[in-house]
Amino acid sequence: MIPPGQADVLLRRLAEALESPVEIFFQESGSEAGGASGSDCDPMPTLELLRLWHALREPRSRQRVLAAARQEARNLRATDAAAG
Repeated sequence: MIPPGQADVLLRRLAEALESPVEIFFQESGSEAGGASGSDCDPMPTLELLRLWHALREPRSRQRVLAAARQEARNLRATDAAAG
């Protein structure tokens, strides 16, 4: 388990790499970027995702997870583009 202090540091580093605020990890699905304060959202899915990633030791496993996440992001962008 990642200690809370380390999780905070890791989330800040991830947010910096994504050039986004830390709050993006706590937004409800469908929230606008920067619109959620994080205080009313459940951080547990983000922490679970980080724990699961940490548990993946094989590079192939991580590549499969990344491929699935990328596909989900592409699907979301395509859906958003079609809607707006």
